Amino acid sequence: MQETIKTGVVVLSRDPGDFDDLSYKQWHNELVTLAKQHDGLIDIDLQKPLEGVQDQWVQVLTYDTIDNLKALLDDIAYKSAVENSERRFGTPVIQQVVANSKPSALPVTVVISQLVKPGCEEAYQEWQLDMDLAAKKFPGFLGTEMIKPLPGLQNEWVVIFRFDSARHLDDWFASDIHKDLLKQAEPYFEKVHVRRVGRGFEDWFANAAGEGESGPSQVRMAMVVLLTLYPTVMLLTLFVSPLISSWGLPLSMFVSNVLSVVILTWAVMPLATRALKFWLDQETGSGTSVTILGGALIVGLYLISIGVFVWLMG
Repeated sequence: MQETIKTGVVVLSRDPGDFDDLSYKQWHNELVTLAKQHDGLIDIDLQKPLEGVQDQWVQVLTYDTIDNLKALLDDIAYKSAVENSERRFGTPVIQQVVANSKPSALPVTVVISQLVKPGCEEAYQEWQLDMDLAAKKFPGFLGTEMIKPLPGLQNEWVVIFRFDSARHLDDWFASDIHKDLLKQAEPYFEKVHVRRVGRGFEDWFANAAGEGESGPSQVRMAMVVLLTLYPTVMLLTLFVSPLISSWGLPLSMFVSNVLSVVILTWAVMPLATRALKFWLDQETGSGTSVTILGGALIVGLYLISIGVFVWLMG
């Protein structure tokens, strides 16, 4: 397992409470303002609770070095903001610090922090190796990292598991061997926190991720989303919206959006990513000729889609 430290990451997670999305996003923006006052900030992410993906609000702040991250964590203003947020939102926040060997651009990442009982460290590390070997045998496994406790920063051991899709991660968690290994390790732990970090639309592109550790670039993903989203929305607008327009705009729009997500997730996107894998895959799609060919194909399909709907509405 890799222990070379290149980036420092802090993950803040909080259970939902009696507060609205807007107020939490406002607090997140306040936290971002504080984070930007320190050198080395390279990424910020806020993720809402999503059914079937994660149960908590998750905030991820990434710095280029652990020292720059430590400057934020030692900042009195940052500490006060986190402490005050617990009174403000009525639910405690769990902070996990990760010294990451490489930035993550993976579909599904699980961060597990474990407070190991004194004297159990050696047995715990041997057990973790068994856990890693077992996980490697499961489909979709991409890698794992162990981060030892960081003096003055955190007392927990942190383990990061990466899988290529939420389904494969769930298969591993639900497996008998995973449950048996967890039961074996119960004597080693004082407490365990598991936080699941989703990454937007990457699961839509699991078919195009190839064998590497990262999926398509954000630009290519955005282009394919637009390619599939436009005709889906147009078809629903032309043939479904007239049937439900009497329901009122809020309800009809909600139903239309539900249908869009369902169609994209389980029908259109799987077909599109398989068809465009030659361009989306980082290895096969990295050449100049393939890049130009794929881009031209996407733009051509945009124009064809527009032409078809202009004809249908004419």
